[in-house]
Amino acid sequence: MSGKVLLETIDLKKDFGGNQVLKGISTQICQGEVVAIIGPSGCGKSTFLRSLNLLETPTSGSVIFEGKEITAPKTDVNKIRQKIGMVFQQFNLFANLSIKDNITLAPVKLGLMSVEEAGKRAAELLERVGLPDKAESYPSMLSGGQKQRIAIARALAMNPDVMLFDEPTSALDPEMVGEVLELMKELARDGMTMVVVTHEMGFAREVASRVMFINEGVICEENNPKEFFENPRNQRLQDFLSKVL
Repeated sequence: MSGKVLLETIDLKKDFGGNQVLKGISTQICQGEVVAIIGPSGCGKSTFLRSLNLLETPTSGSVIFEGKEITAPKTDVNKIRQKIGMVFQQFNLFANLSIKDNITLAPVKLGLMSVEEAGKRAAELLERVGLPDKAESYPSMLSGGQKQRIAIARALAMNPDVMLFDEPTSALDPEMVGEVLELMKELARDGMTMVVVTHEMGFAREVASRVMFINEGVICEENNPKEFFENPRNQRLQDFLSKVL
């Protein structure tokens, strides 16, 4: 790994009731890395991802972002989240707002941009995600793949330092998956630091700089994609890959 450490977790644990979902995850994510997280359903992948921006509050352990411990008491979580973009499985767009307003809402509301600057940025981002003509449309008028590309544009509007993707293609029809993955590949090529929980093994293999296998709340194995897919050492990972590849 090279580059400066952007995000780090130290012995991260998360319980829901009596159920321990994360059992002590320690890892570092460096600037410019694309980390793909794979694993069986219910193994803690999304909980881990959501703990990185404190959408889930860890039961114990720490999350350090850009050198600051964000799990420390009195941390202004909203300030931190401005720098950590998040793209959800279900898009989470505001149905009653136009696409342009969906993109400009947060930067304007948080005082990071004037209405005019945000409008200009929205136009640039719509161009970038291949939907320049959709500014005045509403989410209900878009396909799933288009909604997810807008959700990515909305996250980019905040100029984040890292982007978290929680199974961004799992709610999409198969033919829409490609257009979203293509956009994510472009972001990766442009150097965006990304942490992606995904079922798309092709994406993990082609785009990730590192692939992490989480099972039963721990990291069982992580490696560069070539080694990870061709020479998996962990028996559970071997079984998993034999079913999904």
